[in-house]
Amino acid sequence: MDATSGIIGAMFMISNSLLYPVIIILLGLVAWSLISAGQLVSEYASRNRDIAKLKVGCRAARKYMQMQDYRKAAEVLRSSGSNDFLRSFLNDLTESLKENKFAVEAEKLLQDYELRIAKELEKAKLVVKLGPMFGLMGTLIPLGPALMGLTAGNIQQLATNLVVAFSTTVLGLLSGGIAYTISLVKKRWYTQDLSDMEYVVEVLK
Repeated sequence: MDATSGIIGAMFMISNSLLYPVIIILLGLVAWSLISAGQLVSEYASRNRDIAKLKVGCRAARKYMQMQDYRKAAEVLRSSGSNDFLRSFLNDLTESLKENKFAVEAEKLLQDYELRIAKELEKAKLVVKLGPMFGLMGTLIPLGPALMGLTAGNIQQLATNLVVAFSTTVLGLLSGGIAYTISLVKKRWYTQDLSDMEYVVEVLK
């Protein structure tokens, strides 16, 4: 009986000791979500996809490459990007225009940008999972002290712990919901950007 009580007491102590770290993590996740939402709005305002301009630029760059005027081809390519991500790719791509193994270098660059996109989306996907998880932890941890307060007739302790429990639930769902929205929007944007990158490489081969 003493061993059982000791084990239960240890579990209760460990559980309660996690409450404040969980709350701090939740506040951090909410802060990250709000900052990321602001960055998403800023990126949306700066995005201006112009596929017609990209097609014209790629064809012109192809002609300059055939004439071995790589400097002019690079200038045309750099001016064809319609957003920061695509412009970054085109700038990196121009470095390999003079190479005899352009197709190989371009394919490697595409793979690098695929990994870069995956890394960018991983953050939001992680918060989508972690937000509700820590929210649930923050909900369950205070329920033990709340029930103890109820059995002891301490209404103040019961109310305080229930407020913490419900608040952490809301924070977890808020951070997860914002991160999920960010993940969906960015995935659509970057999928389109990757399609444009592949188009550029195919035209220039």
